[in-house]
Amino acid sequence: MKNLWTMIVLAGLVALVAAMPAVAQNSWNGDELNVSFTAPMAFYAADTKMPAGKYHIKQSVGVDSSTLLVKADRGKHEVLVPFEAIASPKPVKNIDVTFNKYGNDEYLNSIAYGSISNTQGSWILKIKPTAAEQAAAKAAAAAPHTVSGTNTPK
Repeated sequence: MKNLWTMIVLAGLVALVAAMPAVAQNSWNGDELNVSFTAPMAFYAADTKMPAGKYHIKQSVGVDSSTLLVKADRGKHEVLVPFEAIASPKPVKNIDVTFNKYGNDEYLNSIAYGSISNTQGSWILKIKPTAAEQAAAKAAAAAPHTVSGTNTPK
């Protein structure tokens, strides 16, 4: 009986070790994210209003790796925004930066991101909505639209 339980435990450990690589491949690893895009309109990123212009989005590192740095090419406009990485149900070939428009206000919504490595799939980096965006969503339906972006890894 003792040998049977030992075999069951060992079989379970072998199955766990064999499944770990498959689980690890389906997780966001911050695949050298450095997205560039041009916003033709002013928009909110978190609670900060950003003017129209060229921007870069990079993933923060270290303790704050669940945030993205949105930084204007010109001026001093930059903000950290929290995000959630969601595996895309279909492959993403282009980088799309999506905004939601409520009335006259635009809010940064997500970045659809295809992997640059062979070991990672496509992701949607969903920006967590602020209280102001949630209130705007209650008052009006979102009109989503996208702008194209590019990834320029270091």
